[in-house]
Amino acid sequence: MSRRAGRRPPAVLLVVLLALTATAGRVRAADITATGIWSETIDASDLTAGPGSELQSMYESPLGTLSLAIANTAGASWQVTVRRSDVYWWPDFILEVQRTSAGTGTGTASGGDSYVIVGAADNPFFTGTGDVSGVEVQVRLSGVSLSVPPDTYTTALVYTVVAL
Repeated sequence: MSRRAGRRPPAVLLVVLLALTATAGRVRAADITATGIWSETIDASDLTAGPGSELQSMYESPLGTLSLAIANTAGASWQVTVRRSDVYWWPDFILEVQRTSAGTGTGTASGGDSYVIVGAADNPFFTGTGDVSGVEVQVRLSGVSLSVPPDTYTTALVYTVVAL
């Protein structure tokens, strides 16, 4: 019998919250707005093969759950960066984001259509020109295992728009 067979699998609750920062530059009055929240409850139903097995190691937010809007750019080029601001976070978790839509509006968004790791420092995410809204973002969490102590883990995604 496996050591873990009689052990109750952990209930790990991950809550990903969105926070915002708008940075001035040549895009002086640019605004960035994030909409949506993603939370994931990880429990016995996430075991890969029932009692005694490991948890799924990766989770993704549903498409359409999170979106960004960039406005007041006066048609200028910009870049969105992303970083984590941890409230309580497990060091082995890996959080990534990808852009899953181009959005709508008079501007354009490009890049960021494959997963980008989100760390504690700003990381380039995607670029664009002009005003765009409804840019959908998907979040992926990996590094989940039974070795993670059961708890509620929380971080915020901080998006910043900067002039190019």
